[in-house]
Amino acid sequence: MLYDPNQVFSASIRPLLHRRGDIAIEATNAKALATAEHVECCLVALEAVSRSRILTDCRRPVFLITDRDDGSVLRKAVSVAAAGIACTHILPKDLLKAIDQGIASPPYYDPQLLRAALQPAPLLGAQDAHELAHHLTPREDDVLRRIVRGEATSHMADAMGVSVSTVRSHVQNVLGKLGVNSRLAAIAFAINYGLEPVREKHPQLS
Repeated sequence: MLYDPNQVFSASIRPLLHRRGDIAIEATNAKALATAEHVECCLVALEAVSRSRILTDCRRPVFLITDRDDGSVLRKAVSVAAAGIACTHILPKDLLKAIDQGIASPPYYDPQLLRAALQPAPLLGAQDAHELAHHLTPREDDVLRRIVRGEATSHMADAMGVSVSTVRSHVQNVLGKLGVNSRLAAIAFAINYGLEPVREKHPQLS
């Protein structure tokens, strides 16, 4: 399902979807997203939706597309637990790949937006970044992965069987060890530097 009232992306991606055998359904308004049936994914122009509640109520994965290139738009993607977000500068064929990746193994975050979210903090070398991440305890590693998935503090607490205050303490420890000052920056850090090896070092948490 496509929701793109300002024609930010649908004109270029609709033919590609049809060509590979997908059926592209146009949503007439944002509320139609919440009741979408028999739809694999909802592609939504970020600027067209002002109320995140509409997206969080959507029954299908939501992939956001934006014409902005600043890192702050990642905050919106995280707040609605989007399957991914990409800039309109991406080639249409690459956008299809990004959407498929977001559906199969969410979330997908556009590399340009990740780099923007890391600024103005200096970029580290990959080895230095992994060295910082290896200081995370198994609990903190679990919390970092949950942050990347966009889980709320209360949801983390329920899933981990701990108090909200304990989760907040873990979050602060994660931010401190990675040298970032927000969850958004932690997400950008984790994905930008490809921290899969950090997850592998604690197999009991996977």
